[in-house]
Amino acid sequence: MKSFFCDDHFLYGASFAPYAKSADWPMEEFEKDMKELKKLNFNVIRIFVPQDRIEREEHQYDFSRQDAVMDLAATHGLGVLLNVGGVFDNLQGIYPPQWLARDYPTFPPKSGPNAIENNSGPRVRICLDDPIWRQKALEFVALSVRRYAEHPATLGWMSWNEPWLGCCYCANSRNRFRDWLKERYRNNLDAMLNMWSTEFPVRFRNWEEVEPPSGNGFLYGGLVAWRDWHEFNQYRLLDAMQVIRTNIHENDPHSRPVTGNICLTHGFRGIFPDVNLRPSEIANSFDIPGFSYYTVAHGEFRWLNSFTKSLYVDSFRWISRDPLRRVLVLETEAGPNAAMITLQERVFNNWLAIGHNVKSFVCWNYRSRVSDNQVANFNLMRWDGSPSRRAQLHAEQAEFLDRHAELLNAACPRPEAAVLVSDRLMTLLMATHMQTADGKVVYNQFEDGVENSIRGAFKSLWDMNIPFDGISEFNLSELGRYRLLLLPAVENMSQEIADAIKLFVANGGTVIAESPFAFKNENNMFLGYAPIYGLDEVFGATMHDREGCETAPQIKYPEGLAPVFFYWHILEPADKLESVISYTDGSSAIIRHSFKRGTTIMAGTEIFRQYYEAPVPSAVQWLRDAILSSGVKRNAEIIQNGLSCDGTEIEICRLFSETAELCILLNHTNDIRNFRLLLQESGPWSDLIMDQPLSLSQELELPGKGVKVLLRHKKSDGEE
Repeated sequence: MKSFFCDDHFLYGASFAPYAKSADWPMEEFEKDMKELKKLNFNVIRIFVPQDRIEREEHQYDFSRQDAVMDLAATHGLGVLLNVGGVFDNLQGIYPPQWLARDYPTFPPKSGPNAIENNSGPRVRICLDDPIWRQKALEFVALSVRRYAEHPATLGWMSWNEPWLGCCYCANSRNRFRDWLKERYRNNLDAMLNMWSTEFPVRFRNWEEVEPPSGNGFLYGGLVAWRDWHEFNQYRLLDAMQVIRTNIHENDPHSRPVTGNICLTHGFRGIFPDVNLRPSEIANSFDIPGFSYYTVAHGEFRWLNSFTKSLYVDSFRWISRDPLRRVLVLETEAGPNAAMITLQERVFNNWLAIGHNVKSFVCWNYRSRVSDNQVANFNLMRWDGSPSRRAQLHAEQAEFLDRHAELLNAACPRPEAAVLVSDRLMTLLMATHMQTADGKVVYNQFEDGVENSIRGAFKSLWDMNIPFDGISEFNLSELGRYRLLLLPAVENMSQEIADAIKLFVANGGTVIAESPFAFKNENNMFLGYAPIYGLDEVFGATMHDREGCETAPQIKYPEGLAPVFFYWHILEPADKLESVISYTDGSSAIIRHSFKRGTTIMAGTEIFRQYYEAPVPSAVQWLRDAILSSGVKRNAEIIQNGLSCDGTEIEICRLFSETAELCILLNHTNDIRNFRLLLQESGPWSDLIMDQPLSLSQELELPGKGVKVLLRHKKSDGEE
């Protein structure tokens, strides 16, 4: 398969007309725009190939706008990414062709069991499970790929733009659900009914009677039925994306890579009922994943902080199928909207993304739309097509990154720790802590708190500048590459994951788990003790009860007392332990256990959620010491006033290639920070941006939102 990457180019550009909605600026200005793109040092553009605009009547095609852009791009030396597949929750483009809804017996999506959907207005919708729509869309995708597969400007394909999918109760989706259930339960209706009857007796006499639940909870449909319904809806999106990718590869004889931009992922509403995006499996729909990188434009600043912005950017790398786990930014804010990114923030965001293995930047968008609700929003260029101040900054960034493309494209992180973020177990966790009715969320304790356990685990590593990955079923087999595994909010456990944890510890790894921990199986069945599936042997203890924080004693950490967080469990050791931290009543609160070559640590309360929501100094210090005892190494230490400091909001990213190493320093605060940097590797180091030698024996100064990029070349024999 061809690659997006070459030694002499770092991909930098913008989304360009034709788009999938609203009116484009005049075609007569396209050539002038191409010349401006080259002056900006851009080398890639992204365009849409929407069926509803090209095939306005069946079998009558007008590719003239796409053809013009492709030819001009080739003339001016620009590569083109063509979005030939879906957009949002639609199978191809944003809208299906109007004639398809008018001339064929198609079904619109049905958002709830009692919803009434029709296509009587100007906006038509068709469920992506509709077989007629799927056939027509795939025919169009194949036609488009064949049309541009031999074009010299074609760089690669996009199979989907910002995928998400709500649940659908239309007849086609319900029929597919029955077929999916038959496969899941091996055509054993009684087995399915047994699982669905855990909340109340469920009786269907045959598969044709089976209907999806209207919600979650004892008033609506039961937890396991809801789990199955949402895993099916996750499958619907996954299947559609994989079908589009396969279609593209079948029709491109040059095997160019397929990508797409995700805008939600692990820990960021990636599998919620109104999204149904399962990141760890969506990865199989792309040869290399991309994402949308917005930090202020839609009001993201209201929920993104320094840490969560870094976590968001990093999380797409975890699911990359690229050998070096590289990822692409395929959309990023270029102009004004609800809020405006500053020039300083733009530079900061670029280097933050590069530090997390991003290898492209595509601005949204090049010029303003000329109709509807995004006029004069997001545009990079001035309204007349001339460069804006922000465009000039992007030009400088594009030139600098392109000049160092060989280094930047090959240098990648080397994580030493991992956090479990199982999509399947998270679906069950949400089912436990959320309630839905008629397809809508009624209340949500997951997002209001439980999710913070996951964030807390990642933040405990981020605060110490320890590089990490998220581990799911997608990359569970790679667990052996890490020294440390954190287990936050793992209420459910599967045999597959338990076996992987056991093998990881047996081979010398360290695991830190918070409670509640592994007291329910993958069907949410309670077995009366925890942890299940043989993990009691691995952790050297069991739990048989829990109480709320209202009745809890405090925990006696070495540095002082600290309260439990929400629940507390008494840990009952099975054999001799390395160490025990007790509650003030003398019972076991945290235990350390040796299992074969490795170590496990289990806490009787939500240590990660507490770290994120209400950190207590003695508990924080214990957790940091426990993490470092696993042997993981920081990217670097920050020394202030002679002391090693964590939680400074100075992020340090390390990227390694065969010939060089980058160390990217990012000051997330708005204040000037002075510090010394302690690196295990000796120099000489240089400042990549300033192009001059740099001594680490002296104190460094970073302004607010400042960046410094250090470079060290390796010796020719490969030694450090």
